[in-house]
Amino acid sequence: MELTAARVLAHRAAVQGLHGDRPDAVLPLGVVDSPPKTGAAALGVRGRREGAEDLARVLSLRGAPHLHRREDLPALRRQLRPRTEKQLAAWCGAHPVPELDHVDLVVDLMHREFPGDTATKGELSAAISPLLPPVASPYCPGCDTHHVIENLFRLGTLLAGIELEHVGAKLTFRRPTAKPEVEEPGEPTLLREYARLVGPFAKADAEKWLGAGPPDGWPDLHRVAVDGRRLLVHEDDLARIADGDVPDPPAGLLLFPRDPYLLGPRDLVADPDVARQVWRPVGSPGALVLHGRVAGPWRHEVRGRTATFRVAGWSKVKGSAREAVKEQADVLAGVWGGAALGADVVEW
Repeated sequence: MELTAARVLAHRAAVQGLHGDRPDAVLPLGVVDSPPKTGAAALGVRGRREGAEDLARVLSLRGAPHLHRREDLPALRRQLRPRTEKQLAAWCGAHPVPELDHVDLVVDLMHREFPGDTATKGELSAAISPLLPPVASPYCPGCDTHHVIENLFRLGTLLAGIELEHVGAKLTFRRPTAKPEVEEPGEPTLLREYARLVGPFAKADAEKWLGAGPPDGWPDLHRVAVDGRRLLVHEDDLARIADGDVPDPPAGLLLFPRDPYLLGPRDLVADPDVARQVWRPVGSPGALVLHGRVAGPWRHEVRGRTATFRVAGWSKVKGSAREAVKEQADVLAGVWGGAALGADVVEW
């Protein structure tokens, strides 16, 4: 079946709640929260105005800070737990791969040796690293010491049920209250939600998002062509995308570069020259999205009671898109500073 990128993006915007009518729509995937409050921003532009008391901030996909519903954490732990050496290798990078049993050892030590009511990443790592075998705590030239493999540590915090504080630039962990039970493999619900909320994708896109191959296997997928590109879609979603009666994407959005709307094949949402401006190896700006596609970058700064948004090509943004971006700026200013902040949009 042939689909157009325009229809795919209209469906994606609708199912992800970007019309402001489904504030928690993307929480089955989790939302990246690095730097802090970018997760709240992703939920804020979807209409969520209340706080995050019902959400957990944890190191999850790719070891990055995410916001998740607490009720989703058991399934998340089950699906991210490595069950083969290849899956564990994806977490260990260039390091020799330890035994699978060493994952459980890291988890056990985090419970037994957790220092205090809260601990920084360095404090928790220092507490467990001397008790690990060398393969799990190799010598680090940058730190001039032996310590637990970085992403093995991050995975361990998730499997141990350890949450992060919601504020602060440093990673600060809360003492776990109970050690979660190890669950057996089951349905690949995480990838199923990815397929539902992102739409047609390539396996490489999903693996990059997941950080490794799926421990529980792939859901049933079918091939589809999107503007001539061969992609994959779940059979249950195909009719909804092809025939669904959904509105056009919002006229203007201010998203961060790891927002769930921007998952999947990048060329569906951005021309190559624009993509190079927005997605950078370090310090990526935000993504200005006009009528479904990324039009350029934006950055913000907060001084006193004003949040200033510097938007590339702002003078060329007209009509409904201009009004929508102004509304987005007000929403984001509220996320960062509540009623104390006003928003000012200027040319970058």
